[in-house]
Amino acid sequence: MRRLSISYKVLFVMLLMVSVVCTLVVGLLLKQSSTQENELNQSLFARDITRYHQISSLLGDRLSVWVESLKHQTQGAVLTEEQLLSRLKLSSDFLLLQWDVSSVWLINDQGKVRFSEGITLPDSLRPMVAQTLQQGRPQQGVYCRSYCEMVVSTPVMLPNGKTNAVVMTTSLQEVLALLSEASQAELALVRQPDSEVGYQSSRLYINSSLSDKQATMMRGILGDIPPATTIKRLITRGIEVTSGENAYYVMLLPLFNSNANGHYVMFVHDIDDRKRTFQIQKLIIFLGGLGLVLTFVVSMFALLRRYAQKLDALSNMLPLLAQKRFEEFKEQNKRSFFRNQWFSDELDVLGTAAEELAEKLETLDQQVTVNTAKLEKMAMFDSLTGLPNRNMMTFQINKLLASVKREKGGLALLFIDLDNFKKVNDSHGHHFGDEVVKVASERLSGALRENDLIARFGGDEFVILINHVESNEQVESVAKKLTAEFVEPMRIAEHTFYITISIGIAYTVDSKSNALEMMRHADTAMYEAKLLRGSSYRFFDANMNQKVMRQVELESEARVAIEEQQFFLALQPQISLKTLKLVGFEALLRWRHPERGLVSPGEFLPLLENTSMMAELDFWVMEQAIMLLSEMRTKGYPGVKMAINLSAAQFANASLQPHLTELITKYSVDASLVELELTETVLVADIDRAVETIQQIRSLGCQIAVDDFGTGYSSLSYLRLIPSDIIKIDRSFINGMMEAGTDRNIVDSTINMVRSMGQEVIAEGIETAAQLDQLSRMNCQYGQGYFISKPIEQQVLWQVLQSQVVNGRWVLLHKS
Repeated sequence: MRRLSISYKVLFVMLLMVSVVCTLVVGLLLKQSSTQENELNQSLFARDITRYHQISSLLGDRLSVWVESLKHQTQGAVLTEEQLLSRLKLSSDFLLLQWDVSSVWLINDQGKVRFSEGITLPDSLRPMVAQTLQQGRPQQGVYCRSYCEMVVSTPVMLPNGKTNAVVMTTSLQEVLALLSEASQAELALVRQPDSEVGYQSSRLYINSSLSDKQATMMRGILGDIPPATTIKRLITRGIEVTSGENAYYVMLLPLFNSNANGHYVMFVHDIDDRKRTFQIQKLIIFLGGLGLVLTFVVSMFALLRRYAQKLDALSNMLPLLAQKRFEEFKEQNKRSFFRNQWFSDELDVLGTAAEELAEKLETLDQQVTVNTAKLEKMAMFDSLTGLPNRNMMTFQINKLLASVKREKGGLALLFIDLDNFKKVNDSHGHHFGDEVVKVASERLSGALRENDLIARFGGDEFVILINHVESNEQVESVAKKLTAEFVEPMRIAEHTFYITISIGIAYTVDSKSNALEMMRHADTAMYEAKLLRGSSYRFFDANMNQKVMRQVELESEARVAIEEQQFFLALQPQISLKTLKLVGFEALLRWRHPERGLVSPGEFLPLLENTSMMAELDFWVMEQAIMLLSEMRTKGYPGVKMAINLSAAQFANASLQPHLTELITKYSVDASLVELELTETVLVADIDRAVETIQQIRSLGCQIAVDDFGTGYSSLSYLRLIPSDIIKIDRSFINGMMEAGTDRNIVDSTINMVRSMGQEVIAEGIETAAQLDQLSRMNCQYGQGYFISKPIEQQVLWQVLQSQVVNGRWVLLHKS
């Protein structure tokens, strides 16, 4: 579609502006002309009203002067009432012939009619008579019946000091005749129907006029008045009426005196010539404004045409740059623009600049072509590992899902996360973290088939897509191969890292599934695998969603539990197996829910372990345990130790040592009585970092215990590397040592090995007297378990100690 050039747009804008200005000027001039016309009409109106009052007053004064002259016709004597009455009778014919006086009344000071010539005095005139007698001066008015007459009431003073009034009525025809001659207007008396008297009606009828011809013209004009016109409009402003081929200005003068309501004097001025003059004036104003606009348009078009042609050429050329037709652009540029400096203008300069731009764009296009391939690779592949990234994998998932229905088999998505990867980053820096990610990507890629897809989603997360899956067992086989790749530790530079993986698996044969849903399901299953602690995999099922919801709910309830002090410590005694001396307690976290009662640690700890709440709970337990240790010293148990379990997150937390130092100082406890327990899994994940952290803790004077020994990566080499003080033999070996000779040999050799290294041994899970006796004969130093005592709730600890501890020895409730 062809578009207007900028020059024509400028012309259009300027035309619009000039048109607006001319319209405003023409409008103002037209308005001024209309205002002048209205002012002329109003001046006519005001002048006619003035003339009416002047003429009616003059004629009324003539009758009043005649009445006054009666008093001076008695040759110096005062005019009596009888003489006045006589002269009025004699003058009736004179008044009728001379001034068209139709009725004469003489009213005494009591308001009684003393003389009447013509009609009976109407009651509507009595207020005027009363006003004349009261004020002692003439009064004028109008009285209307089927026709209207002017009424003049004149006071006459009598010898006895009393005043009579002479009232006369005369026709308004003389007033109309004089007024018509003076105002050069056609006049008539008009009236409203009795039922419509008021300003809102516009129906009028001729009452009287100067001639029949005039009456006919007036009726025509009344018929041409618009029906919506009101009497008020005719009285206040008048109206222009077109009747026949002429224009008239019509206005009404109300006759309000006496009973004249609904009667008016109608003035009609012929304004046809003046109207034509104003119309010609308005036409000249309009044509002048139009001519000015057209002159401007023609002038601007002539000036801007050349610019428009060049802009049009430029607009046709520029798309060639987008199409990379650079040579064609240069040819058209040479034909369309001048190169001579004497004839060139701004657009020619623009054409030269466009040619230079084309040359630079041509060079840039060549560079972009080279770089595009690089950018496409960067957009779809991970820069660290070279694997496809999230965008590429999402595309592939949706693509394969669309083909699931057509092809045989289902689609499995494995979401993989490196366990304890954050500890590597925090302890050794991101450089080592990147190296771990690269080694992990190589191991994962090496375990897959050629048609399987693997991508890095960011951080320590990988996604593997397996197509044409026949059964869950096939996916499970792949998961086992992947976990087997991480049995061997990673050796990077001089460091050794024990990295395991957690795998969440989502499997579908439904083509209506989508990538987002599958990744969400696999991610949920991966977190379930993490709960199994190390190189585990889980298939997604619907119950996992409920578990996630339960985890969120549990985390929220745990926050409330801390505020409302629902958490408490349960302390399990640790004793010397030879002497039964109480040597310490292990602090265990418990939760008494207000509605569900005592919540099992196996229920809430795994759910909270990977939440932000766990760190807060860990440090809360540590403070509560050290506070109890301080109370034991003051209550007579000064040498009793307190064993506190450390989670993997708490052990990797940089604030562990400062916080521990602060608590030891705050509660003034002996640091050697604080024992921190760590599982083997936590320790061997990053041995170098673990050794460094343990040394920092031991520098405070605290002791380190290896918990659940024998269940993880236990070996003599690890024990030599880890600077621990105490080894705790896992309960699984204690439970089976009385029946299985293998377990008994493991326990015995472990005790001998640990003691030979100068460390102490604690046996967990002692539940029978036989187990206690056997461990004692094996020279196991310390033990704990239900046979000795179940964990004691914090609030009843002191009562239990009073009954169970005698001379520092723990009293066994079961006999050996």
